Amino acid sequence: MEADPELGLRVPAEKIREARAELLAPMRSLDRGLWEAPQEHDAGHLGYLMLEGLLGRDVILAGTTTTELLGPGDVVQPFVSMHDDTLIRYHVLWHVLEPVKFAQLDDNFSRALGKWPPVMRVLLDRALRRSLRVSMHAALLQLSPVETRLLFMFWLLADRWGRVTPDGVRLKLQLSHQLLGQLVGCRRASITTALHRMEESGLVTRRSDRTWLLRGEPPDELAHIYWQERVAGAISHDLRDSLIG
Repeated sequence: MEADPELGLRVPAEKIREARAELLAPMRSLDRGLWEAPQEHDAGHLGYLMLEGLLGRDVILAGTTTTELLGPGDVVQPFVSMHDDTLIRYHVLWHVLEPVKFAQLDDNFSRALGKWPPVMRVLLDRALRRSLRVSMHAALLQLSPVETRLLFMFWLLADRWGRVTPDGVRLKLQLSHQLLGQLVGCRRASITTALHRMEESGLVTRRSDRTWLLRGEPPDELAHIYWQERVAGAISHDLRDSLIG
C-alpha cells in the first residue's frame, strides 16, 4: 500500500496504519528480456501486482503473435494460462520491455487480504478494467484500414501512458514497428506504410527518443471512414501516376 497508495483509498483513515502493517508482500524486480514465468504456485497465490515498468504478454496462435501491454496497477497471473484447459494449442511468452518491479501476492498476503474487503474491491476493479481494455483491443482489430487500427490503439495506450503537453499528447512508450504490428494484427511492412501516411497527416509523430506524439482529438466512430477515403485516394493517385509513367 505504500508503493501503490490507491489500494488504501477505500480503507477508513483510522485503519490505514493497521492495513499497511498486515498487507505485506515480497518485492521482486525483473530486467529487460524474456521472463520465464513460474508455472506452479500454491493455491493461495493471487499473482503479481505490477508497480513499475512495462510487460508484454505474447499469445502465439497458429504462428501468429498478438501482444497485450501491462503496466503499473495490473495483476499478472502467468500460471493461470499454463493450466487453462482448451482444445486449441497456443503458447504464451512474457517480455519485460521496461524494467519491472512487482509485489508477489503470496499465501500470507492472500490470507491477510480476507480481512480487508475495500482493498479486495480495488483489485477486482482493476481486473474488470483490464477485461474492458482487452475487449476494446479485440474490437479495434476488426477496424480497417490499418491506419484506423493504429490510431485507436495509440489513443487506447495514451489513456494509461499518455501525458498532455503543449504540442499534443506524448505517449511515453518506445514501440517498435514490429511490436505495433503485434498489437494491431498486421505485418511490419504494413505498419511502416500506415505510419508514413499518419505522419503526413500530422496526427502521429515519432519523436527523437522513439516515443510518440499524438495530435488532435481522440478518434470517434467515424475515424475509419476518413482513413478509408484517404487510403483510397492515395491508391488512385499512385495508380494514375503509374499509368502516366
